[in-house]
Amino acid sequence: MYLKRFIQLFVVFLISLAVFALILEMNFGNYWLRFVLGLIIAYVFLTLPLVLLTIFKTNKKDNVVGTNAVENELAYLLKDFPGYLALSVTDENSKSSTTIMSFIQAQKTENIFYMVADKKASKISDIKRNSQVSFTTWFDKLEKGGRLTSNRVHAEILEEAKAQEIVKKEGLILSLHENAENMSIIALRIESALYENFKGQTKVINFEK
Repeated sequence: MYLKRFIQLFVVFLISLAVFALILEMNFGNYWLRFVLGLIIAYVFLTLPLVLLTIFKTNKKDNVVGTNAVENELAYLLKDFPGYLALSVTDENSKSSTTIMSFIQAQKTENIFYMVADKKASKISDIKRNSQVSFTTWFDKLEKGGRLTSNRVHAEILEEAKAQEIVKKEGLILSLHENAENMSIIALRIESALYENFKGQTKVINFEK
């Protein structure tokens, strides 16, 4: 838990405690009626702000993740997709595992995506052993049914000084996690990607190495 969130939780807790004490000291009904009523109202005061904070944070993140890059072909396609993709990595036993992760596209390099993960996550150690990964996006609008996939992706793990440096360069990484610079940042360099949709349209997008 980080200082900002701890302070938010502590303030909400104090308000809830004050509400409970205030109701308990009121002059109506008996003690147990005030006690139960105080618990219920204090619980509402405790949980409602937390729910609203979570919803606000989620909506803010949804409006930032994905692509906010300068106009380019890949960004044009990504605008129709939610800012999440399914990232597949391979472990030391050649077993594949897939994780749903939010991402941002680099501002100036269209074929680079950034994601943030805990340093102890298994996918981080897997990527360090095998940097070749693949991904698929969610489908876009149902009437089109477009999807972007690639199995020609090189992943690099940025930590410590490298993580701090890239956060300064790509500030939107902090929208993925407020403590990104102290975590593992996954940089995906896409060599080529395939766009396809329900109408049978397909397009291969190649990038210079």
